[in-house]
Amino acid sequence: MLEFIKIAYCVSIPLLLLLSFISIADLNKHAINLISLTNILLIGYSFYLGWQLLAMYQLAKQFSGEHHGLTETNTGLLFRMGLVMLLPLLSLHTRMRRNRIFSFALLVLLFWVFPPFSWNVYGVGYKIPAYFCLLCSAYALLWLLNQLPHQSRPQ
Repeated sequence: MLEFIKIAYCVSIPLLLLLSFISIADLNKHAINLISLTNILLIGYSFYLGWQLLAMYQLAKQFSGEHHGLTETNTGLLFRMGLVMLLPLLSLHTRMRRNRIFSFALLVLLFWVFPPFSWNVYGVGYKIPAYFCLLCSAYALLWLLNQLPHQSRPQ
């Protein structure tokens, strides 16, 4: 399920960014709330990705025998993965969470690191309702905590 957060982010953020530029007040407000929410859900994906990379490192360390670790590393790949794991953590800051440029930068980074042909869409019929439930529950939690962008600005 957590692997699907990346796919859902890459599919939904372009639409939400377009909707956030429409001048209808309610539509703009809800689009910015959903952008903020999907940025927060991407934090969960970054933790999942870190857990996977740690498991792969431990597996490589176990198979390497005497060398204890990876003998050859692709520094470009590690840098990009580090960006994918660290940049979503900036979404914890309220102003960055609702920033459209930040969301677009995360979108470009995800498309750069994970092109669409590498997406795992097996069982997508089950993942979409699960992601929708996760989105609704996270929206409700942010609403209860008064952390949605339209709640934190003075009216």
